[in-house]
Amino acid sequence: MPDKAIRDSVVAALAQDGPHRLARLLRSPGVPRLSGKQTRSWGWKPRPPAKPRRSGNLDSRAAAALAEERQRSGRTGAHALTLAYVAVAVWCALVHPWPGAIFYLALVAGFIGLAAGWAWLARRPTPSWLVLGFVLANAILLTITLLVPNPFDHPPWPIQMKLRPPAFPFFILLIAWATFTLSPALVIGATIIIAATWSCGVALLAWQPGALLGFGLPGSDPEDLAHYLDARFIDTAGWASNIFTGFLIAGILAVIVGRIQRLVEIQARIERTRDNLARFVPANLVDELAEIDDPFGPVRTQRVAVLFVDIVGFTGLCETIPPSSVIRLLRGFHQRMADCVFEHRGTLDKFVGDSVMATFGTPRPGTRDATDALACAKSMLEQLEAWNAKRCAIGEPRLSVGIGLHFGPVVLGEIGNEQRLELAVLGDTVDTASRLESLTRRLGTPLVVSQELIARVREEVGELAVELVPAGAPIVVRGRARPVEVWTLDRACDALRASAEPEACPEDRVSHAHC
Repeated sequence: MPDKAIRDSVVAALAQDGPHRLARLLRSPGVPRLSGKQTRSWGWKPRPPAKPRRSGNLDSRAAAALAEERQRSGRTGAHALTLAYVAVAVWCALVHPWPGAIFYLALVAGFIGLAAGWAWLARRPTPSWLVLGFVLANAILLTITLLVPNPFDHPPWPIQMKLRPPAFPFFILLIAWATFTLSPALVIGATIIIAATWSCGVALLAWQPGALLGFGLPGSDPEDLAHYLDARFIDTAGWASNIFTGFLIAGILAVIVGRIQRLVEIQARIERTRDNLARFVPANLVDELAEIDDPFGPVRTQRVAVLFVDIVGFTGLCETIPPSSVIRLLRGFHQRMADCVFEHRGTLDKFVGDSVMATFGTPRPGTRDATDALACAKSMLEQLEAWNAKRCAIGEPRLSVGIGLHFGPVVLGEIGNEQRLELAVLGDTVDTASRLESLTRRLGTPLVVSQELIARVREEVGELAVELVPAGAPIVVRGRARPVEVWTLDRACDALRASAEPEACPEDRVSHAHC
């Protein structure tokens, strides 16, 4: 199969079904194994993240954030409702003479018990039916409080007189509590339950023997006035006015709750953006960048440390293991290397196959950029040793890496289009760091560091945290006219001296006297 056809097929596979389809394609007859170097030669780059669908991770994150906020809000609402009921209990004790106040205090104790029960239930996610059931229980208890005669102080007037004082405003307390559910639908549902419960209570009084019904104020007829002033008269206009007002208030509160939901979704988007940014820069830098409008600043030149790390022999390794194992290997390698970068305040620039590029001093320079870069390289080698021990324990081959470090000026700025921007680090410093990483194969060492970075480390801290030795005479690297002075690990020089192979340490590139 021609290379162009292979490339088109692989791109189509990634665009449609991702790695699973790609793995099947690579195992199909007629398609040769592709190495990491070949993919780099084709110029592949990581695809930008697709716009999330409504049912994607963003909705899941927003739903999780909303559920968590509902739990916290539910607990707050339970406490607020308890305080409100305590205030009502004090009010009842003040306005009702004893022993008649005992009846109302007992009912208030029932309300407080319901609120305490809800506070216990709100510690975990609660279904909507349980929320509406809690509203129904409170509405029934409140209707009993307002309409049932006090057994300790039986009034001498008809029971219909219970409707004369403004009683319905107490139900507004429950409608207000429903806003703590952060659900417009539950606010409206709670209002419907409250309206139905209060209507049933009014209907029971209207069906009592001798009850008189009317709508609104009486007319000019004296009989109408006498009818209106009768103790058994029930004004249905007052009932309708209460229900109408309750729904108006519920509608306004539902709109407010809907806006709160929207704010929670926006916050979830912001958190996802911060999490995505945290994949490239340390967490403390994320907070700093989020507080300014132009986080990366204008295009500029500044001095930074650049690190490249690559798996040695990755191409041959890919030819001996299945594609699924290659992906698993890369994920484990990338994760460990990225952790080292973030641990030492670096910025993860990109993954290119088995290669990782990181910068230290971007987007803002620090006082220990070169030192952090060198410490990161040391940490990477230690992480690799620990990982190799685990791999050997399960029969997997050991891995070797090459790390190149250089310090110097780079061009720093945003590139891309309006839909997607990224911080680009360009220049000879980047190219040289990449060449030094490739040089590790020739020198037989896992780490090659330029003289520029060593000098910068000494300016920053005065001493090296890694045992390094100069590799000898300056080395000519591809792409640079002038030779580069480099340093390597001390253990690498011991290995070179023990091997005594001219190819590993040629006179025109490495001086044995310095090893």
